[in-house]
Amino acid sequence: MITHLLLLTRGEWFKLRRRWLPWILLAIVLLVSQSFLWGFYVFYHSTDGEGTDVFIEKYQYSGDSMSIEVGCADLLGGQVDQMLQSLSEDERLLVEREISEWRPKCVDYVSGDEFISGFVMPASILTNIVLMFMTGLPFLLITILSASTLGSEYGGGTLRTMLSKGMGRWQILLAKFSICILVSVGWLVAIMLFNILSSVIASIIPPNEGVSLIVFPDGDNWWSTLSTLAKFLGKAIYATIPYIAMGAFFVVLTQSTVQGLALSIVVYISEAMVVPSLLAISERLDGIKEGFLSHNVSEWMFFGETEAEAALQGTKQADTTQAFLVILAYSVVMVVVSFWIFQRRDVAGPIGE
Repeated sequence: MITHLLLLTRGEWFKLRRRWLPWILLAIVLLVSQSFLWGFYVFYHSTDGEGTDVFIEKYQYSGDSMSIEVGCADLLGGQVDQMLQSLSEDERLLVEREISEWRPKCVDYVSGDEFISGFVMPASILTNIVLMFMTGLPFLLITILSASTLGSEYGGGTLRTMLSKGMGRWQILLAKFSICILVSVGWLVAIMLFNILSSVIASIIPPNEGVSLIVFPDGDNWWSTLSTLAKFLGKAIYATIPYIAMGAFFVVLTQSTVQGLALSIVVYISEAMVVPSLLAISERLDGIKEGFLSHNVSEWMFFGETEAEAALQGTKQADTTQAFLVILAYSVVMVVVSFWIFQRRDVAGPIGE
């Protein structure tokens, strides 16, 4: 049974690799990932390593005895007290109050060291993958791939031929799920390899401003970095499963590539973008989003905050247990319903999609 399933999955790979769509989707994820990496590189060198402090309005005070200019780097570096020592007590109280009002502007501050992590190994291997998953793009693309992989069988009429040869329905559907998961793993591996190559190139080409080929943040080493990478990749694969199931579910439901793909995209966009925006209108509706797949995936994939966000807003603790269970529930329900419909419904001939 397992051997037969592996052979079916292998057959799915041979069919899939001859199609343009998987390679186009791979090109998209690589392009987005590389745009993040080289964006970090360009921004770091264009700001001389100062980070976003050059774009955030600084606090300025002009007193009778002296003038003070405070940037986000000064605030987060704990240098403000030293800068205020020369002021009188009244002036100091005034400046401290004004700085506390100006302080929230620094939430968006990103230091030069954090930009380095975007294009210097080993952090660059993971950083750009994290940012790409924050956009939600990989989930949308894997949904499209899942719907297309199964939908092509309906459109070409090959599904009926496969069933006539005695292939089990559950084995066919499971092979489709398996190949989509394997493809998503392949995408992640390709992104990591391209990030490594680009990081090496970024350390060689000018301008060379003393940035090493490999830079470890304080307290990190290869073991902790690889452990973090493996943990995130495992979470990423788990988070893609409900989206693979969703693409297949709508195709099985409609028996159409076009309709299944359209429904998958509409549901994804509505659930991830439109409905949360509508619920934000009233705080009373805020709790509803706890049951949304996109919200729980975001919680599950949460990787941490910038240094500024952690310092100014406190460290966020994501509810990964709830997120794990909600993702599991979505996956199980859609897979079970898909299998149930697929087993019971007759399969028509080619529909030309």
